[in-house]
Amino acid sequence: MSKRQLAIQLLFEIEKIFPEAITELENWDTPFQFLVSIILSAQTTDRQVNRATEILFKKYPTASMLAEAEVKEVEDTLGGINYYRTKSKHIIKAAQILRDDYAGEPPRDLKSLMKLPGVGYKTANVFLNHLYRENQGIAVDTHVMRVAIAYGLSKSTNPTQIAHDLESLYPKKDWYKINSAFVLYGRYILKARKPDWDKVVLKDKLVVKS
Repeated sequence: MSKRQLAIQLLFEIEKIFPEAITELENWDTPFQFLVSIILSAQTTDRQVNRATEILFKKYPTASMLAEAEVKEVEDTLGGINYYRTKSKHIIKAAQILRDDYAGEPPRDLKSLMKLPGVGYKTANVFLNHLYRENQGIAVDTHVMRVAIAYGLSKSTNPTQIAHDLESLYPKKDWYKINSAFVLYGRYILKARKPDWDKVVLKDKLVVKS
């Protein structure tokens, strides 16, 4: 089995477990709110983000409203998440740019999104692929990284390089599936600690075991 065949088979097996893999971020109703949620989710659990955004989006539901917010007030709202001070500044500045340059709506192209504070390759592709299936790239977080390395789909520890390795293995039409499927598989089955070995797929293809 080639690496490409393994990659495709792995996605097929994971999709049998999680046939409708979607984000576990909640409380958002608009593309702007979803983008903010993703920015906040960096190095933070979705559960922590969901607690914060339940309050945040009641106070600042639009880019225009968040753009006018005081940093201290946003910090107080986001206090339960990691790096909340930096993220508070990022989302306010991003909201200002979206208000001034994009009529409050996040752009739908990778390069423009990555110019926003707090938005890198991963964040931009989570946004584009979940909402629009844009397939402009693959988003790699800690769960996707663990799955990719475990099955030998990448030898890198750099998320962007892993993304490019995966992009070389999967048909472009399937790029949007990878993050959501691999995240759920890594979060609930191939966990960093105590994987659920009864549900781990293609065990004989693992090159790194947790």
